Amino acid sequence: MPTAFIPFTMCATVRETHEHSFRTDLERLTSSHRSWAPLDVVKSTNTKAVLRGAIPQSIHTTTDASLAHYLQDRLVTDKNIHLDLAISIQR
Repeated sequence: MPTAFIPFTMCATVRETHEHSFRTDLERLTSSHRSWAPLDVVKSTNTKAVLRGAIPQSIHTTTDASLAHYLQDRLVTDKNIHLDLAISIQR
């Protein structure tokens, strides 16, 4: 049975103490070898980026807040990326 994917938009904002690593964090965030949520940059500045992605439907895709929490936990654990995320699930 095919898996349903949930599209979302993410705004990633640099944390105050990590300005020097923002571009590196974005590169790691969009690296193609991460299969759990491939992301594309739509627009970015030196402190903020808007990205688009899709993730398999699960309990984490119930609300914007639950997906933001899930992705924030994965990013810090997987890649030591320090960005604040705001998620908007496209319904």
